[in-house]
Amino acid sequence: MKQLHYYFFVFIILFAAACNSKQQPDPLFTLMQNTGINFANNIHNTKDFNIFTYRNFYNGGGCAIGDINNDGLADVFFTANMGANKLYLNKGNFQFEDISAKAGIEEASKWSTGVVMVDINADGWLDIYVCNAGYQVGMNSDNALFINNHDGTFTNKAKAYGLDNNGYTTHAAFFDYDIDGDLDCFILNNSFIPVNTLNNSNNRTLRAKDWPVADFLKGGGSFLMRNDGGVFTDVSAEANIYGSLISFGLGVT
Repeated sequence: MKQLHYYFFVFIILFAAACNSKQQPDPLFTLMQNTGINFANNIHNTKDFNIFTYRNFYNGGGCAIGDINNDGLADVFFTANMGANKLYLNKGNFQFEDISAKAGIEEASKWSTGVVMVDINADGWLDIYVCNAGYQVGMNSDNALFINNHDGTFTNKAKAYGLDNNGYTTHAAFFDYDIDGDLDCFILNNSFIPVNTLNNSNNRTLRAKDWPVADFLKGGGSFLMRNDGGVFTDVSAEANIYGSLISFGLGVT
């Protein structure tokens, strides 16, 4: 009888343990370590440049993924607000090499935002369009179009293509809006209208202090750029794209 009680007690313990040990499902994602990607978008406040002087201070940067060297592996581009942009070449097996300096894409002096990988010249190689913004004295906010040289390097030809917009660009999208077989571009802009220009000079007068009017009004509306044989033409007005000086563009796909 005692032996029966013993086996019954053991059965109860095993049954209880089985009920408490729920099977853990396989995780959907795995955090990879030591991949070679160590990018961080670090920003820091200063007396003259902060959330009060630039309302998009904490909006972050961007990321684009694509095969820049046609080896079948996805490479990664990160934009930085207060540092150098980074391009990581996929070596396989989740290992990446930082080729930013060699590729010539860093632009550490710019406040970069969105980024798009696109074969803009239809040569079979991905190019990179980097959007730039920021509101800081002396900051060059011209957007950059890095044309792929097919050897791991890029050349900025934004001005030659007519895509060097400098209006606090948040992002851009490329698509064939006029169905002529080439890619056109929609440039999504934000703007910076200081509070004291809206008859609120007693509120947060730190905004726009010592800044010329033409500078903080340069952002404005978004642009639709038509591809005319490799040179982009602004057709925003004829396409009825809203072009106010006050624009709050945040995302476009």
